[in-house]
Amino acid sequence: MEPQKPTEADTVPPQSNPEPVDQQPVTQPTPETVAPAPDADIDESDVPTDMELEDEVAQTTEPRQNIVKRALQAIKTNKKLSIPLAVLGVIIVLLAVPVTRYPLLGTFLKQDYKVAVLDESTKKPVTNATLTLAGRTVKTDNTGQATLHTKVGKSTLTAEKKYYQKTSSQVLVPILKPKDQFRIFIKATGRQVPVTVINRINNKPVENALVRAADTEARTNAKGETVLVLPADKPTIEAHISASGYNDATTTVVVTEQKTDKNAFQLTPAGKLYFLSKLSGKVDVVKTDLDGTNRQIVLAGTGNEVGNDTILLASRDWKYLAFKSKRDNGLAKLYLIDTSNDKLTTIDEGNASFTPVGWYGSHFVYTLSRSGVQNWQPNAQALKTFDASTAKLSVIDQTAGEGTGPYDYAYTNFSSIYILENEVVYTENWYASYGLPGKLDGKSVSLVSVHPDGSSKKTIKDYAIPAGTQYNYYVGLQPYEPQALYVQLPAASGNTYFAYEDGKLVAKSDMNDQKYYSEPYPTYLLSPSGKQTFWSEQRDGKNTLFVGDANASTPQQIAALSEYLPYGWYSDDYLLVSKNSSELYVMAVSGGKVAKVTDYHKPAANFQGYGYGYGGL
Repeated sequence: MEPQKPTEADTVPPQSNPEPVDQQPVTQPTPETVAPAPDADIDESDVPTDMELEDEVAQTTEPRQNIVKRALQAIKTNKKLSIPLAVLGVIIVLLAVPVTRYPLLGTFLKQDYKVAVLDESTKKPVTNATLTLAGRTVKTDNTGQATLHTKVGKSTLTAEKKYYQKTSSQVLVPILKPKDQFRIFIKATGRQVPVTVINRINNKPVENALVRAADTEARTNAKGETVLVLPADKPTIEAHISASGYNDATTTVVVTEQKTDKNAFQLTPAGKLYFLSKLSGKVDVVKTDLDGTNRQIVLAGTGNEVGNDTILLASRDWKYLAFKSKRDNGLAKLYLIDTSNDKLTTIDEGNASFTPVGWYGSHFVYTLSRSGVQNWQPNAQALKTFDASTAKLSVIDQTAGEGTGPYDYAYTNFSSIYILENEVVYTENWYASYGLPGKLDGKSVSLVSVHPDGSSKKTIKDYAIPAGTQYNYYVGLQPYEPQALYVQLPAASGNTYFAYEDGKLVAKSDMNDQKYYSEPYPTYLLSPSGKQTFWSEQRDGKNTLFVGDANASTPQQIAALSEYLPYGWYSDDYLLVSKNSSELYVMAVSGGKVAKVTDYHKPAANFQGYGYGYGGL
């Protein structure tokens, strides 16, 4: 059936007697209205009624404004929708008006607002000025800047500081993060005094040092400089200077606007040095600041000390001190001094003599030789470790012994004990009574490794003793780098050599007795972090000082033709050196000026090759 042209039935309400459905015209053919093909059977129940056609046409032609009206009508009748949408509408209207926009947003929206305070005349930053904005108060930093986290909108910004005029300014804290900081200028009412603060040891500027005087204060910038505004009616004013990592200082400021050395002040890095002193006539344990001031006796001597057998070794972080001393009428004991409280506790004591090996972290390694134990008896010597952080004492190893008497014996002995990175390496050598050939046949000497806490003990290498060897057979060790040892193995045809490094033992065909005995072996002192080393070499009869990395590579010469010798580190920034084995000095790690700390008592004992603590040289 051909589609018919539209009639009034498309646009007017249907009559009571509508035309037959198959003759009802439509505007466009659709699946529902296309006429059936000729001879097709028609199911009248599938044919839409006039009312259905009217509704469909009305829906497709309903104007948009009717949709809006119906939506508004739905909102009016639905309170759950109407109230929130009404509030949203009010908010949108208020936000559209500049007068109400910021007060509204300020109730819930905040923003970071950066401010710089500058001196009106010099245009230099004003540090420690007080800023107030919308109920928020902060102080400017050592660059004269501060950030206030405050509500958006217009507010009054106030800047004030003693000996400056209080200044206010209207500012707008924007909704979006501002690109630039706001600058406010304040006028000084006092005299502007330039002040400089430097590090006493390395002469570098001290940043962010706080200088207080006459109820006002200022902070130094990256150059160690600041301006302190002071009353002009006094020629000098007492000042107090403090900075993180430094000892406080009290000094006098000259009230002048001219830059002068009189207003250049020094701060000493914080920390205490511990050493032995015989200034009182007894051997005392003493501590001072790094510049030698604030001297205090930590442990007074008793008068029973043996000067040449009193030893003080500091751990690399200076938290602990191992102290060997005879303080009563008995034998010398091994003590611990905890520098956090200067408390003295006993590490070990008894009928024995103690020989320190050194520190690794909080572990102190040492040997003891038991008195009264005969050569043919076992356990005459022990290698021990003490954990200062837990007060745990552990036996690492003990010697062997065999025989029947003073003319028939064989025993082992620990010798050449060295501390490497997380490792103690030593040899266990054999000795026998003289004139008894064959006493050492079938035995071996051992090269042994163990962690400083006593764990993971292992034999690196056993060396069989040649048949017929009399009296002794030993393997020698010598540290030639911070983490490497030469191993000397005796042989009838000439000594042979190995290198032990990184847990590996490698033959050294280029090493011989002449080189082994004539080669210099510096003691490489490791810094607290373990990232740097400090050592000296003799050149033209004087000492040349070097600083290098953890393996003493890329050495940097910091002193030549020097009378100073390495003593230790204090942090990774400062070096301790000694002179004449009785004078202690401190210097920057980069070298330069050497500042004397104190005179001290140096025992005869030296710990060559020990680089994991200080005071052994």
